[in-house]
Amino acid sequence: MKKVSIMGVIFVVVILVLLKVFEDSIPKISDLLTNILILVLFGIVAVVYGVSQMSKRS
Repeated sequence: MKKVSIMGVIFVVVILVLLKVFEDSIPKISDLLTNILILVLFGIVAVVYGVSQMSKRS
């Protein structure tokens, strides 16, 4: 594995552990419409980021 990908995996694991530790202090959103909007916006951002990374490599 490349050094960059190992650092990325470590970063993701640390973020997930921190989210698990602070899970109770994060306010929960109980509104269904807000949850759907956040999921859709996250999907759009992920697609745009992925496309920009693919176009950057080629």
